[in-house]
This record gives sequence, structure tokens and C-alpha cells, in this order.
Amino acid sequence: MKLVDIASIEVWHRLAKEIYDKFEFNGSIVDRDGVVVHPPAGWANKVCQAIKGSDDSRVVCSSAQLSMAETARSTQKTVIKKCDVGFTKFVIPVFVNEEFLGTAGGCGIFIEGGELDDFYISKLLHIEDEQVKKLMETVKTSSTEKLEAAVEFVQNRIKELIPSSVA
Repeated sequence: MKLVDIASIEVWHRLAKEIYDKFEFNGSIVDRDGVVVHPPAGWANKVCQAIKGSDDSRVVCSSAQLSMAETARSTQKTVIKKCDVGFTKFVIPVFVNEEFLGTAGGCGIFIEGGELDDFYISKLLHIEDEQVKKLMETVKTSSTEKLEAAVEFVQNRIKELIPSSVA
């Protein structure tokens, strides 16, 4: 069974868009093999967009996603961590009858009191400090409460999508 067996790509797209529209996080849906079912429907900030836009730097996102998805699969729980750049990311596992299908979640979240590594961003993107500062101007600060609300929202949407006959 796959994610697209319980909901169409359009439904997963709508969830990614809701994550962005309601919470301003990069919403993503990724299957159990690490393949993106639906990419973000909007960008939380231009730093993430630049990182995802380059073959050299997108490994930062994919390695965080794969590691967190594996933890979510093995624990069957939501995982919240920071990526190497310093943004907070959450992944929520999708299970049907104990079968792991993938994750839904959000990232690009800069939580109050956190710290972004502008030096690392500069080296990762091969750009000067001034360009990094310009990208970082697009980063919005979020609260832990908003993160918790986003997690709860996505958890509830996943429950709605899992057919009751197989849940």
C-alpha cells in the first residue's frame, strides 16, 4: 500500500497547501522510500527555497527528512528536530494497519529563541554574507504554540484520510 492508495495526489497537495496557508511552513508529503509525493505548496522563506533549489545543497533537507522519517517509522510517533541550518522540522508518520506509508509534515520554521547558522548557509549555497542576510530577511519567527498547532492539525488530517475500514 502507498500514500496515493489512501488519498489522491490532489488530496496530499491540498494538505501541503493547508500546512503552508494556515501555518506558513513548507508543507511536504514524502512516501516511505523518501520520494516526494507533493513538494511544498509555498515557501516559508527564501533560505529554504534556495537550499532546495540546488542539487548541491538540497542534501541538507533530504538527510534531515530521511533520518526523521526513519525515527517516526520506528517509534510510530511525530518527530520534531532542527535541520543543520537551524530551522525546525516536524514529520508525522502515516500508518495503515501497522504498515508505514510515509510522512506528512512541515519545515522552514524558525522558533523564537533559536539560532540560524548564517555562516553554514553561506558555505552551503556558495554565496556571500550580504546575500545570506538578504535571504534571511524573509525568515519569520514562529512560536512553539504555532508549531504545536500545526502538528495537531496535520495529525488530525492524517486520521481523517486513513480509511476507517483499514485503520
